[in-house]
Amino acid sequence: MNLLELVAKVRRYTRDLTGSLFTSEDVEDFCNEGIHRLRNIPELRNMVELHSPTDEVNLLPNQYHYFIALYGASRCFTQDEQHAIAQQFMNEYEFKTQELDLLINDGDLVIEGAENVGGEFDHVKNVYFLEDDR
Repeated sequence: MNLLELVAKVRRYTRDLTGSLFTSEDVEDFCNEGIHRLRNIPELRNMVELHSPTDEVNLLPNQYHYFIALYGASRCFTQDEQHAIAQQFMNEYEFKTQELDLLINDGDLVIEGAENVGGEFDHVKNVYFLEDDR
Protein backbone atom coordinates (compact mmCIF):
# COMPACT_ATOMS: atom_id res chain seq x y z
CA MET A 1 0.00 0.00 0.00
CA ASN A 2 1.07 3.54 -0.53
CA LEU A 3 0.35 6.48 1.77
CA LEU A 4 -2.73 7.54 -0.20
CA GLU A 5 -4.26 4.06 0.15
CA LEU A 6 -3.45 3.95 3.87
CA VAL A 7 -5.12 7.32 4.43
CA ALA A 8 -8.20 6.07 2.54
CA LYS A 9 -8.30 2.92 4.69
CA VAL A 10 -8.05 4.97 7.90
CA ARG A 11 -10.89 7.14 6.64
CA ARG A 12 -13.01 4.03 5.99
CA TYR A 13 -12.26 2.69 9.49
CA THR A 14 -13.21 6.02 11.05
CA ARG A 15 -16.18 6.60 8.73
CA ASP A 16 -14.65 9.94 7.73
CA LEU A 17 -15.08 9.47 4.00
CA THR A 18 -15.32 13.19 3.28
CA GLY A 19 -12.24 14.11 5.32
CA SER A 20 -14.21 16.55 7.44
CA LEU A 21 -13.28 15.05 10.84
CA PHE A 22 -9.53 14.47 10.56
CA THR A 23 -7.02 16.39 8.49
CA SER A 24 -4.89 14.53 5.99
CA GLU A 25 -1.79 15.71 7.82
CA ASP A 26 -3.02 14.15 11.08
CA VAL A 27 -3.89 10.86 9.42
CA GLU A 28 -0.51 10.73 7.67
CA ASP A 29 1.28 11.51 10.93
CA PHE A 30 -0.66 8.76 12.70
CA CYS A 31 0.23 6.27 9.97
CA ASN A 32 3.90 7.19 10.38
CA GLU A 33 3.53 6.71 14.15
CA GLY A 34 2.26 3.20 13.38
CA ILE A 35 5.39 2.60 11.33
CA HIS A 36 7.51 3.84 14.23
CA ARG A 37 5.79 1.33 16.52
CA LEU A 38 6.40 -1.49 14.03
CA ARG A 39 10.09 -0.62 14.12
CA ASN A 40 10.17 -2.23 17.59
CA ILE A 41 10.30 -5.54 15.75
CA PRO A 42 14.02 -5.90 14.97
CA GLU A 43 13.47 -7.13 11.39
CA LEU A 44 11.37 -4.04 10.66
CA ARG A 45 13.67 -1.45 12.23
CA ASN A 46 14.61 -0.04 8.81
CA MET A 47 11.06 0.73 7.70
CA VAL A 48 10.88 4.17 6.17
CA GLU A 49 8.33 6.87 6.86
CA LEU A 50 5.81 7.77 4.18
CA HIS A 51 5.71 11.41 3.09
CA SER A 52 4.59 11.47 -0.53
CA PRO A 53 1.18 10.01 -1.49
CA THR A 54 2.93 7.48 -3.71
CA ASP A 55 5.46 6.33 -1.06
CA GLU A 56 5.12 2.58 -0.55
CA VAL A 57 5.39 0.67 2.71
CA ASN A 58 8.67 -1.24 2.67
CA LEU A 59 9.74 -4.46 4.41
CA LEU A 60 6.26 -5.26 5.76
CA PRO A 61 4.51 -7.93 3.64
CA ASN A 62 1.37 -6.71 1.83
CA GLN A 63 -1.08 -8.69 3.95
CA TYR A 64 0.09 -6.76 7.04
CA HIS A 65 -0.07 -3.21 5.68
CA TYR A 66 -3.49 -2.66 7.21
CA PHE A 67 -1.82 -2.74 10.67
CA ILE A 68 -0.65 0.79 10.00
CA ALA A 69 -4.22 1.86 9.22
CA LEU A 70 -5.46 0.22 12.44
CA TYR A 71 -2.99 2.29 14.41
CA GLY A 72 -3.96 5.45 12.51
CA ALA A 73 -7.66 4.86 13.13
CA SER A 74 -7.02 4.30 16.82
CA ARG A 75 -5.16 7.60 17.09
CA CYS A 76 -7.93 9.40 15.19
CA PHE A 77 -10.58 8.07 17.58
CA THR A 78 -8.38 9.10 20.53
CA GLN A 79 -8.13 12.60 19.10
CA ASP A 80 -11.93 12.64 18.75
CA GLU A 81 -12.24 11.47 22.40
CA GLN A 82 -13.95 8.22 21.42
CA HIS A 83 -11.73 6.26 23.76
CA ALA A 84 -13.63 2.96 23.78
CA ILE A 85 -13.44 2.61 20.00
CA ALA A 86 -9.84 3.84 20.03
CA GLN A 87 -8.96 1.14 22.55
CA GLN A 88 -10.59 -1.56 20.39
CA PHE A 89 -8.51 -0.56 17.38
CA MET A 90 -5.33 -0.31 19.49
CA ASN A 91 -5.99 -3.72 21.04
CA GLU A 92 -6.33 -5.25 17.59
CA TYR A 93 -3.16 -3.49 16.44
CA GLU A 94 -1.19 -4.71 19.46
CA PHE A 95 -2.50 -8.27 19.17
CA LYS A 96 -1.77 -8.47 15.46
CA THR A 97 1.74 -7.03 15.79
CA GLN A 98 2.51 -9.56 18.54
CA GLU A 99 1.34 -12.32 16.20
CA LEU A 100 3.54 -10.87 13.46
CA ASP A 101 6.54 -10.78 15.78
CA LEU A 102 5.94 -14.42 16.76
CA LEU A 103 5.70 -15.49 13.13
CA ILE A 104 8.98 -13.76 12.37
CA ASN A 105 10.73 -15.17 15.44
CA ASP A 106 9.48 -18.70 14.74
CA GLY A 107 10.76 -18.48 11.17
CA ASP A 108 7.27 -18.87 9.68
CA LEU A 109 7.52 -15.43 8.05
CA VAL A 110 10.66 -14.14 6.38
CA ILE A 111 10.93 -10.40 5.89
CA GLU A 112 12.40 -9.80 2.44
CA GLY A 113 15.07 -7.12 2.45
CA ALA A 114 15.52 -7.11 6.23
CA GLU A 115 18.99 -7.29 7.69
CA ASN A 116 19.98 -10.47 9.46
CA VAL A 117 19.31 -9.62 13.09
CA GLY A 118 19.68 -13.11 14.50
CA GLY A 119 23.43 -13.36 14.17
CA GLU A 120 25.23 -16.40 15.43
CA PHE A 121 23.54 -18.96 17.62
CA ASP A 122 24.11 -18.10 21.26
CA HIS A 123 25.04 -21.37 22.95
CA VAL A 124 25.97 -22.36 26.46
CA LYS A 125 29.67 -22.85 26.98
CA ASN A 126 30.87 -25.84 28.89
CA VAL A 127 32.58 -24.35 31.93
CA TYR A 128 33.09 -27.64 33.75
CA PHE A 129 35.72 -29.09 31.43
CA LEU A 130 38.28 -26.47 30.62
CA GLU A 131 40.58 -27.10 27.71
CA ASP A 132 43.75 -26.18 29.54
CA ASP A 133 44.68 -27.63 32.92
CA ARG A 134 45.63 -25.06 35.51
